Amino acid sequence: MKLNIVCFLLALLPVWLTAQEKLSKLLPPSSPASGILGLQPTTVLAPKSYQALETALFSNFNNNSGSIVPNDFALEFTPYWTQNHSLSVDEYLYPKSSIDQVIRNSSFSIASTQSFLLGDSTLSNALAFGYRTTFYFGNNKDREAVELFTSQLSMDQKVESKIVSEAEYLIENKKTANQKEFMAAIRNTIINAVYESGKYGRLKEAEEFAEDILAKSALIPPLDTAAPDPFLDSLYSLIGQKLSTEIVFNQFKTYVLERYGFSLDVAYAGVLNFPANKFESSYIVRQSFWVTPTYRFKDKLGFLKVMGVIRYEWYNTGYYNSYFNGVKTYENNLDYGLSVAGEFMKFSLSIELVGRKSHSELPAGNDAEGNALYRKEQNFDFQYIASFNYNLTDQVVLSYSLGNRFEPVLNPHNTLVSLLMLNIGFGSPAKKDIDWEQ
Repeated sequence: MKLNIVCFLLALLPVWLTAQEKLSKLLPPSSPASGILGLQPTTVLAPKSYQALETALFSNFNNNSGSIVPNDFALEFTPYWTQNHSLSVDEYLYPKSSIDQVIRNSSFSIASTQSFLLGDSTLSNALAFGYRTTFYFGNNKDREAVELFTSQLSMDQKVESKIVSEAEYLIENKKTANQKEFMAAIRNTIINAVYESGKYGRLKEAEEFAEDILAKSALIPPLDTAAPDPFLDSLYSLIGQKLSTEIVFNQFKTYVLERYGFSLDVAYAGVLNFPANKFESSYIVRQSFWVTPTYRFKDKLGFLKVMGVIRYEWYNTGYYNSYFNGVKTYENNLDYGLSVAGEFMKFSLSIELVGRKSHSELPAGNDAEGNALYRKEQNFDFQYIASFNYNLTDQVVLSYSLGNRFEPVLNPHNTLVSLLMLNIGFGSPAKKDIDWEQ
């Protein structure tokens, strides 16, 4: 069954390759639910991309079966991006209030495994659930750069809109009989639209623009007044190329994807275990809370991103005493560290270094007055993991992680991480979802 699911997902890759151009590139899997369940080995939760739904498949090479078929799954759902909100560029990048940011960036995650080990090495089912949101902190230079891009795109779109309107009028009202007459009739509209936009400072430059379009129009499919669409589509593409609209948009898209500055993620997750593999018999065994600040550099260091993490994790000691009898479990953990990530076109690499302080208070008898006494137990641990990621498309990421994790509750010497992950995104905002003229 699992193999069939994988084959089905891989069969859909050609569809994603030809999908509508997206404004958000999918990032490697990093959800609170998969993190607390241990499917995803890293502690740092990298900021997620704008996706309505992300599906992550995990295949652990460090097991007895040696199978590479994914055996664990995780989903992360962002309700806001399930529909088109017709946002302006400014609204897309800069929500008006903190509440808007919370609503837009709120995501809910779920992860499951059938390989949750109990203290006697029995396999059981476990389900993790999580929530997170992201706060972005812009700056004046960031806004100035965005305003420059949007003004250029808006200018080009106004030029194209005037030319398209005149072209449709000429065709619908049969004002011209052939391509030569059509191009002669639309020449002045092209000149006026370009000159009035302010894109060129002199009228002569606008006239040269129009003459170049007229000359190149001889190379596109000829005008058939009965079926003009092939000619008109080619003409509009020719004008767009001359205006460099796509070049500006691609530069803008790159800027948005590699947007520098500071952001802050907050997240929560919990694990629900079914030790008897019955729905009515369940325990919340572990919970975590994350704070993850992120800073992306600019200019020559624009490929570099640094993330910090503070994660507080607490355990259900009653559950562990019952199902992990004789296994030492601390009441809570405090994880702290950082991750450095470099992105190079489709390939990215990240290295995580995280320390852990574990703490428990254990009964230590009573004092002379009968008051309960407790003694503290502490432990320190360290985790280091490298992750290699490759974007098969803007919406599909293949990742591999290798390193040394924190000592698990069971088999504390089993700290090797060797994990293959596939993350697939659905519902990212596309170019057509943004009102570029606002």
